[in-house]
Parts: sequence; C-alpha cells; structure tokens
Amino acid sequence: MISKNTDTMENKDYIAKIEDLTTEQIVDGISKGIVTFDELKKTGEFGFDKQKNVKALLRKKDDDAFAAANTVTALQNYLSIFPFGNHVNEAKTKIQQIQDEENAGERKRLERERMLREIKKDINEYAHDEIINKLSNDDLEYLCSDLGIDAQIIKNYKTPELRFNAIPKSESDIPAGYTDVFFWGIPSSGKTCALAAIFDTMIKKYAMEEPDCKEKFGATYRDSLITQMFNKKDWGYLPGRTIEDKTQYMPFIFYKKGEKSKRKISFFELSGEVFKYFYEVANNSQIIDDDRRNDIKGSFDTLNLLLRSNNQKIHFFFIDYNQETKHTVDRNGLTQSNYLQAAATYFRDNNEIFKKRTDAVYVVITKADEIRGSGSDRATNAKTFLNENFYSFMSVLKNQCERNSVDFKVKLFSIGNVYFKRICKINREYSTDIINDLLKRIKPVNDSKLKNFFNS
Repeated sequence: MISKNTDTMENKDYIAKIEDLTTEQIVDGISKGIVTFDELKKTGEFGFDKQKNVKALLRKKDDDAFAAANTVTALQNYLSIFPFGNHVNEAKTKIQQIQDEENAGERKRLERERMLREIKKDINEYAHDEIINKLSNDDLEYLCSDLGIDAQIIKNYKTPELRFNAIPKSESDIPAGYTDVFFWGIPSSGKTCALAAIFDTMIKKYAMEEPDCKEKFGATYRDSLITQMFNKKDWGYLPGRTIEDKTQYMPFIFYKKGEKSKRKISFFELSGEVFKYFYEVANNSQIIDDDRRNDIKGSFDTLNLLLRSNNQKIHFFFIDYNQETKHTVDRNGLTQSNYLQAAATYFRDNNEIFKKRTDAVYVVITKADEIRGSGSDRATNAKTFLNENFYSFMSVLKNQCERNSVDFKVKLFSIGNVYFKRICKINREYSTDIINDLLKRIKPVNDSKLKNFFNS
C-alpha cells in the first residue's frame, strides 16, 4: 500500500501504481489536476468498482467544492480542478454575477464620491430626491451634519400643495380703500417663493388680520403658502415648477405689533403665463397651450379690473438671476430675457398702466445671493446685470415711471440658503426690507372705520 501522502507523486506514478492506490488517493490526484480519470481508465488496471467509488467521491468533492466557492477566485479554482464538473455552468454564471455586482458597487462608489465632490462645490447641484435615492443614510447624516442641517428635514420633504381661490370678476368685487400690490414675473422667477417668505415674515414679526370685505379672496392660497412652505420655524419646503400657474388676489389687513393704525393691502400674484401672451403679441406667434388660454384671459381680465380701480398701486417685477446667468430655456426654447423683451413692448404701448394712482415700481432680482461682491459693489454688479440682459425692459419701465412721476427702484432678494433645490433656511432680511417699504408707502386707515365695518 502506498503512503497516504501523495504530494510528491507525478502523473506517471498514478498511472504506474493505479492498482495500489486507494480511492481517496486517486481522487486527490484527479482533484489536483495531476492525472485525469480518462488517463487512469486507459491503463486497464482501473477496475470497475474502483471507478465507481472514485466517481462517487469525485461527485461529492465537486459538490462540496462548489458549495464552498463564494468568491471569484474560489470559483475559478473550482473550474480549474473540475473543468468537467457538475457545476461548471453554474460556476461561470456565478462568477459573472459577482463581477457584475462588484462592478455595480464600484460604479456606485464612484458615483457617490462624485456626488459628494459636486455637492461641496454647489449645494444645489442635486435635488433632494436624488440625494435620498443615491446616498446611503450614513452619507446623508454625515452630509447634513457637516452642513448644520437636521437630516430629518431632508427626509421629511413633502412637495407643498398650494390651494387656490376664486379671483375678482367685476369692479364691485374689488374692495375699496386697499393698496393693490402687483407681483409680476415669468414662471419660476421666484415670485411665489418670495411671496411666501414675505407672508411668513409678516406672520412672525408683524400682525395680520382678515380683510374687511365680504369675499375673502385668496385666503386659502395665502395660508397654504405659509403652512405648506414654511411650517418648520425658519426652515421651508420650496415647490417645484407647478402644473397650475394661476393668478391670485389676496386682500388682508396688516400692521406693526402694538400699532393702532392698520393698513389695508392686497397682494396680486399674476400668473407667469401672462408673459407668454406678451411674447405672442410682440412676435406674432402662438406658444400658449389651448387649455391655458381661458385661464390667461381670466388673469388679464382681473389685471385690467385692478389697473382701472381707484385703489393705490405698487408693482414688483421679479427677475431670476440664476435663470439668466445659466442661460435657462423653457420648453419653447425661450429665455427669461426673451419674455421680458416682449413685455417691454406691452408696457411701452400701454401708457396708462402706471398712470392711475401708482406709488412705486420695483424691479426685484431674486437669488441675489449669487451676485458677486457685497454692499455697493454688489449693487453695482446688479445694475450691470440688468443693463446687460434687460436694457429695453428696464428703459421702458423707467421712462413710464418718469412720465407718471412714479418712484422706481431696484431691489435684491434672496429667500435664504437653499439646499438641494427644495429645502430653505429663510433669511428674513430681504422680506423685512420689502415689508418696511410697504409700511412707509401705504397709508394706515383709522381703526374706527374697521370697527364700523365689522359691527355693520
């Protein structure tokens, strides 16, 4: 009997001594690739019973080796030992699966590292849902900790659902004695977010009451701006581009805390879609969807009602700094400057817009925190930005204001620090600045007049 140690045996030793080898020794030689079953079979000394036992033990070693192979190296080793084994196809498939998973894992790792690098350069490179879907919970927690943000604010984001109200349909619907404040701007110009920030700041730092008119226009919309967008103290959720872009009229009573005299004011947010109408008229084209024409007509009807009314008026025109510097185009292939250029024609040819009881016109640059510099340098850069991109629009507004002795001012506005395009930590400085301007310009009414209305 040959020693159990076969480490020094060669191919010829197995063939020459086949009769004296045990089943285990033969299987060991075959498993190591020193000799093959067919080579031993050709010797004529490899008996049927021994062949049967060797096959059975080889099958068991084959099964055991495959079951234990969980890495690419182990599976490749299995294939080298059992090139004709029972699990060859399974082993090859498993190798491919592991390699695919490793490649996917590597791609995911590289994507994660790339995302983190880009986020450090620009916190708004990715939207919140991309962050949630592509980063692990640990990565998100680490990122938020580094930014000083509660990760739950990101995880709990819910798109604000703004609820709309009816708007005035006739002159009798418009409450008298109010100052109507017009908010103009193309879709996604930032006017809705600015409006929400102004309302929220009014609620927290000043005082608001329901209007002294029977029809509470815009109350639901106003409240949804506040509760849906800024319901976490100084943190807010910004809406995406809404499908519905409607005109809303919102009268209310406003005053400083502790102040007896109160101001009657109404915010009028025009649908950004009206600028598409300006473009159609100025360029003899058609870009408005048919299903939106009636809504836009309603916006213009209300606009004309308010412009004709005897109420005092203030106009805010919102221009998005980022849209222009990033050359953003809409689905019509048009930019913000295209629409404002067309609007310039509308205001140039309608001399009556600022003629009747208009106190002031403001051009407000939103996302102004992106403008370089500080103090006077920043203001200079803002004026340069407007002159370079919106010269015709600005010239028309200035000329109309000069013709009608209306104050004209440029203001900067930022809603605050925005994270992942949808999360905001509000900066009330800009909202407070606009509110203080309104307090200075809008004359308070005698409190007794309000009491008489509510007692009537």
